[in-house]
Amino acid sequence: MLNNFLDRLGDWNPQLLRELKGRLLLRNIILTMIISFGSQFLLFIAFKSQLPISQDRFLNNSNKYCTGKLLYGLPRCLSDEFSDTIINWQLWWLDLFTWLSIFACFSLLVIGTYLLINDLANEERRGTLNFIRLSPQESQKILVGKMLGVPILPYLAIALVIPLHLLSGLAANISLGSILGFDAVVLATCFFYYSAALLFGLVGSWLGSLQAWLGSGVVLGFLLLTKQSLVSVSINSAFVFLRFFNPFYFIPELSGSNDFTSGYEWTNFNWFVLPLGKSDIIITGLAIVNLFTLIYFTWQALQRCFRNPNATMLSKQQSYLLTFYFTISSLGCANWQSIIWDNAHYSSAMKDELACLLFLHFWLFLYLIAAITPHRQTLQDWARYRHLAEQKSLGNSYVIKDFIWGENSPSLVAIALNASIAITFLSSLILLANNYSQTKISAIYALILAGSLAMLYAALAQLMLLKKTRHRIFWAVGSLGAVIVLPVFIMLMSWSSYPGNSNFIGLFSVAAPLLALYTPDRESLYSLGVLFVIFVQVMISGLVILQLRQQLQKVGESATKVLFAPQSNRR
Repeated sequence: MLNNFLDRLGDWNPQLLRELKGRLLLRNIILTMIISFGSQFLLFIAFKSQLPISQDRFLNNSNKYCTGKLLYGLPRCLSDEFSDTIINWQLWWLDLFTWLSIFACFSLLVIGTYLLINDLANEERRGTLNFIRLSPQESQKILVGKMLGVPILPYLAIALVIPLHLLSGLAANISLGSILGFDAVVLATCFFYYSAALLFGLVGSWLGSLQAWLGSGVVLGFLLLTKQSLVSVSINSAFVFLRFFNPFYFIPELSGSNDFTSGYEWTNFNWFVLPLGKSDIIITGLAIVNLFTLIYFTWQALQRCFRNPNATMLSKQQSYLLTFYFTISSLGCANWQSIIWDNAHYSSAMKDELACLLFLHFWLFLYLIAAITPHRQTLQDWARYRHLAEQKSLGNSYVIKDFIWGENSPSLVAIALNASIAITFLSSLILLANNYSQTKISAIYALILAGSLAMLYAALAQLMLLKKTRHRIFWAVGSLGAVIVLPVFIMLMSWSSYPGNSNFIGLFSVAAPLLALYTPDRESLYSLGVLFVIFVQVMISGLVILQLRQQLQKVGESATKVLFAPQSNRR
């Protein structure tokens, strides 16, 4: 019977069968069971030890699981007719359910991410990844087999947690529907993180042995950072968009636990003034829809990069759709109630929300630069064919379409269009805000500075990736890192009691949009100074683009000469 099942599994997905055979060894299964049951036992004992001790030994004591009036900030312990302490078992089970859910989902995300990235790195090192690429299987089936098979032991460990997970949730008076809704969010989050891990494993092989640790470390850091920092952020803030990527915020009855406050609730959440937070079902559905939309873009990138390692992660058309979706989704989380209806013209709601959105879009555009910027070989082929097209006089319309939609053309026009899409929608915050005109002008300057910085970073990255060296990715990452970090470091070093000078230096850094947004006029940051900085940034971008154009022309001409050299020799 087992052989028949394995045969059917192998027919459906040979890659999955290969992964399972390599991992489902008896020793691994026993060790996984010991770790899973042992962890549950230790957690159960830890919570058991927090229960109050008998009233016979200590009088007038208090404990968070007692039921009396507050004594020193904790409920006083009461006894029944048998001298046994009355325990708030519902709260105890809720705390156990909450922490069990946190440990389970965080472990599943971090360990699974590490295993997937490390597995692809090992395949690359052994040379078997190219063999898998050449197999007749569909790339989608191979990647699904990896995703289901590589983290099979963490799946087994979490499956053994499900009984205690359900028992503690039901004992805490949480409905089965709420528990299953949380589990659905965890599954969708795993699907997204694991898809991103596979993509990072394919495109980040240049990081070597650091790759798996970096990927899983970023996931763990993001989960912990968002868990701790977003609590103090208003539920109607653009930063709340990050909550949709952390399943911690979807744990049922989280605010009822002793260890967490009402700041974790979704009740007052509005999306474009729509009160979606009133319904747990809608919030859960919104999270799943958001995750699966981003999973779609991730899998488009996965399938492109798996078959052709030299391909860009996204096509230019897909990048426009991603920018549109990301901008609309994050913009809807902004505090529109305060922005539109706040009667105080000096209110900082618009500036605060725009700053949050610019921060989120900074990471989006770093990804877009990496995702749609072609490398040297692709640009060399494109430059050769463009050189031939110019000789045939195909016209400007062909060139424009190629820059906007072409798979192999440089990414600068596409980045500019993506920036235009984002700026257009973010401008709605400024237009609808009930603020003074000077505040709105500062916000417009911030958007222009952000757009010019995006163009500068894109041009620099494209120029570095055109270099004739094996380590051009290091050059691109190092150059971008230096341009982003060094000006901020210089600004902080020059900070003095009169911050106007350092603010002006900061206008040439990644912090320029925030400085233009928040620095008052009286601190010597005037419109003329901002316009001068914008002009300088545009000039620098223009010089980099001019250098890039010259390099492309040189590459195209030399490649064309090489292509036609044999024909000339034969003549």
